[in-house]
Formats: sequence, C-alpha cells, structure tokens
Amino acid sequence: MPYVDEHSGLEVIPLAECVRLLDVQEVGRIAFINNDTIQLYPVNYAWDGEGIIFRVQPDSVLAKSQATGGSEIIIEVDRFDDRTKTAWSLIARGTPHAVDPEKSPEMSARLARLSLYPWADGERSSWYRLIPAPLTGRRIA
Repeated sequence: MPYVDEHSGLEVIPLAECVRLLDVQEVGRIAFINNDTIQLYPVNYAWDGEGIIFRVQPDSVLAKSQATGGSEIIIEVDRFDDRTKTAWSLIARGTPHAVDPEKSPEMSARLARLSLYPWADGERSSWYRLIPAPLTGRRIA
C-alpha cells in the first residue's frame, strides 16, 4: 500500500521507484541561485546509475554561476498525463561537480555509454554530475 503524505494528499514515491523514473526520462529543470536570483532552465540529462549527468555551454549562466562552484542546485523531473489526470514529480538536490572525461578513462567510458547528446544547438562541452542527496518523489494517482 503506497504511503500518502497527510499534508499534501500526494503519494510518496519510494527511492527505488524514483531512480527507475529518473532513468526513463531525459529532460528536467535545473534550479539554482545566481546573483541572489532564482534561475530555472530546462536541461536534458542521463542517469548513470549513481548520479545525474548533464552538459552545458562553458559560457552559460549555469557554468558561470555559484551553482558550479559548490552551491546546491535542484533538478526537477516530472511527467503528467492530461487525459488520466495523473502525474509524478521528482526532486533531486545536491551539489554538481564538474566532470572531465579526458582526465579519467573510467568516466570517459561511463559517459560514452550514456549517449547523452544535447537537444539544443551550441557547444555543450562542460559536463556536470549531481549525486542526489536527497532524491524524493510525489505522485498524483
């Protein structure tokens, strides 16, 4: 029997299901603070079995922000069905860390297996990895 949060009335998604849902989606939203302002951008990502990997332009707001300098960010991933009025949403919190595939053969091989290709035009050569702590999810059933 699913656990329902008494305050919100939403079903709490267990961690294993959150991980499975992260693995089947490709797009989320990154929220972070930049110059005392909340920023929110869509990003495509891949789940590498332990963390969320995403790529950005080296001169992007995210790459130049405090978020890539050790501040916490949030990645939100969701899915909804207008027809059935069902939806789920995941929130991954943590500090992103730069990943340099050229400095680690293991990481280079791991990233190559992900087939993470940017959807948007432009050079997305700055790689980041976020290990969620915590990863939570809610569902409207």
